[in-house]
Amino acid sequence: MGVVYRARDTKLNRPVAIKFLSGELADSAARRRFQREAQLASSLNHPHILTVYDTGEFEGRHYLVTEFIDGGTLKNWAKQQPRNWQDVAELLTGVADGLATAHQAGILHRDIKPDNILITASGYAKLADFGLAKLAEGSRSEDVTRTFTEDRSLPGFIVGTIAYMSPEQASGMPLDARSDIFSFGAVLYEMLAGRRPFAAATGFELLRKVIHDSPAPLGDEIPEPLRALVSKALEKDPERRYSSMRDVVADLRRARQDTSVSLPPPKPRRKWMTAAGFAALAVAAAGGAILFLSRQASGPAQREYIPLTNFSDSVVAPALSPDGRMLAFIRGASTFWGRGDVYVKLLPDGEPVQLTHDGDSKMGPLNFSADGSRIAYSEGANISWTVPVLGGEPARMLVNAGGLSWIDPSVRPSRVMYSALTGEGIHMGIFTATESRSEERKVYLPADVNGMAHRSFLSPDRRSVAIVEMDVSGWLPCRIVPMDGSSSGRRAGPAPAQCTDAAWSPDGRWIYFAANTGSGYHIWRQRFPDGMPEQVTFGATEEQGIALAPDGKSLVTSVGESQSTLWVHDSQGERQITFEGYAYLPSFSPDLKRLYYLQRSRANRRFVSGELWVTDLETGKKQRLLPDFQMQHYNVSPDGRLVTFVTTDPTGHAPLYIATLDGSSAPRRLSGLDCMRALFAPDGDVFFVGGQEGNMFLQRIKPDGTGLQKVIPDQVTFLYDISPDGKWLATWVGSDVKAYPSTGGSPIPICAACAGAGAEDRGITPPLVSWSRDGKLVYLYSEETRQTYVVPLQPGHVLPLLPPSGFSYGAAGPGVSGARAILQERAFMSPDPSIYAYPRVATHRNIYRIPVP
Repeated sequence: MGVVYRARDTKLNRPVAIKFLSGELADSAARRRFQREAQLASSLNHPHILTVYDTGEFEGRHYLVTEFIDGGTLKNWAKQQPRNWQDVAELLTGVADGLATAHQAGILHRDIKPDNILITASGYAKLADFGLAKLAEGSRSEDVTRTFTEDRSLPGFIVGTIAYMSPEQASGMPLDARSDIFSFGAVLYEMLAGRRPFAAATGFELLRKVIHDSPAPLGDEIPEPLRALVSKALEKDPERRYSSMRDVVADLRRARQDTSVSLPPPKPRRKWMTAAGFAALAVAAAGGAILFLSRQASGPAQREYIPLTNFSDSVVAPALSPDGRMLAFIRGASTFWGRGDVYVKLLPDGEPVQLTHDGDSKMGPLNFSADGSRIAYSEGANISWTVPVLGGEPARMLVNAGGLSWIDPSVRPSRVMYSALTGEGIHMGIFTATESRSEERKVYLPADVNGMAHRSFLSPDRRSVAIVEMDVSGWLPCRIVPMDGSSSGRRAGPAPAQCTDAAWSPDGRWIYFAANTGSGYHIWRQRFPDGMPEQVTFGATEEQGIALAPDGKSLVTSVGESQSTLWVHDSQGERQITFEGYAYLPSFSPDLKRLYYLQRSRANRRFVSGELWVTDLETGKKQRLLPDFQMQHYNVSPDGRLVTFVTTDPTGHAPLYIATLDGSSAPRRLSGLDCMRALFAPDGDVFFVGGQEGNMFLQRIKPDGTGLQKVIPDQVTFLYDISPDGKWLATWVGSDVKAYPSTGGSPIPICAACAGAGAEDRGITPPLVSWSRDGKLVYLYSEETRQTYVVPLQPGHVLPLLPPSGFSYGAAGPGVSGARAILQERAFMSPDPSIYAYPRVATHRNIYRIPVP
């Protein structure tokens, strides 16, 4: 049909795929079919359907621009490694749900096969090629769409791929959604059995088998409910097949969750296809093509994952007005804190209206006032703002107050609840007060001085509060505390887990959580006060942010995923190093010939967790190192022989390890203290931030595990870098960045109230301070501008000339003499300032309504 190019969208800085229609097929009919693909696919907004960004014509050739998927097809996925039935069922549940959405829109796919199911590098399936009729008459492979007859003189053809066609499609009969259900069943059968349900030496014989023969039964290793599902989907008679794809989705989910449940028996068999039916095939093949699209989707179907937004980038932090008629959200990539603007739309079909226009960093959750006239949001350093839903200028409400919500509209003056810093470093608690901040009262304060309670959600009876909190290493399980502040409450929801959002059902009987227990963020719920947590949403996508509808029958959440690829800038220009998944924390070998990095594989309670990889920059060869360890941070020794890393053990602690990079000796634990970050000093000693029970200090230890000592008495949150002479340590203390002597002593202020590590973006955030190995340059990174600045140093100095309080970051940079900016955002520097690595992050999220169980 054409050719597909990988390209880059320079406006949004993301990879895309551009499909050009072949010039040999550019007749009016082919152009209409090509245009129809764009129209059909762009009308569907679902996380498991390939997103179409644009279409047009270039130099007389029609093109289609879609999201770029770099993990291959379902066929490739099945060949990469042995797959069990759980992997198959989980992956294809999302595809089934996407297909059900298409059917609800009246759209039939008509060519479902493994080649039309694309897999992202993170293992996420997307259905592609909606409405595309392939005219590959020259192909001799059964794997591609082909004509139905060996006689090429006959003008007619039927769109589809023989091995996955329904009997009615193969016979040239009118189609409905049940034809796609048969094709989906054939794909599911192949993935479970490792073979196609129908195979033959010729296309004509294959057609006969599709119409008349039954596939061999699946083996006993497949649970009975799943075998019954496949059998029912592959019924020859459409009347005995599933009537809707929604029924398939429901049974597929049920089969995954409870393999002891049997599916409803099929209706009594009756004879359907006869020789006359097969004869109809020849008539149809000689007489012409079947209609490309049928909009008669079968029967009523239950709605699930109903899209409420349709943005090509990302929207997060959903909130519903008290009457449930308005949806508010942030158009931005970060589910925690990042650049974006507040929008609102009337449900179900109103156009999104932008309420803020500054693009500054914002933090959810959003909250409506009791009368629905205002929306509260947090901006910058925990400052609460409100904006009218009907439009108008935002108004600053409270300083040092994030996640603000109105808690009791019946009380005057009205009261609000919010998160605020206590004045002790990053320590944050939940407080309540009037809108003018009088009568302030503590609701909850973490015992850990590095604890941060960021979000609070009041129960409908106003007696309990669900708390979302973290420490310096990551999100913690959620907590339920009494509103009167009488106790620190108890953990709630799944644990261990990273819990980022919570919500109450309108009757107060259920608490909902967005939590990550190791397979990404999903929605959980727990009956209040003493029920057991149960998972509500599943699949390869992640769901964060929760708002319950006023009737309690559905929730809205932001659904999607992020990808991070690593690039290197050097004398050859810019080149891509990783092509799949989420890669982060790049660092160069001392000889600049290799790039080390972490690749996210599975999650734990830390912000970052991944496997260590290395790429040879000359040959491109990649190798996974120390595959038994999930690391939250690592550092390679100056001689390139050793690596020290922080991992998380089954108890939730984060000890420090050391290992040889060539695998010549076994990794060994260097310290059992909970660690945050560790770096090699020039003399081979290891400096790290570690401690117990949240009390973190700057520590020093020898590579053989002896000589552990505390370097300075102050508690330290983060260690950024060690100067090339080993005499100075750039650290985060309180809210400031300071350089401490490695032997102890008074620090030098670098900057005040500027400390940060990137929070959930920690893996793609360079250190705020680092040095070139020759000591001639210092690199300063600004989280505000996301840029790294190169500052030359005078001989004998480890820092540029600074005012007594340190430098201040502004929109233009650090304001230090001689500083120049690296053009790429988030640059991770090498010893040579002309060589650096940087991530490119692509995030796609939209808001969906999901019925609750």
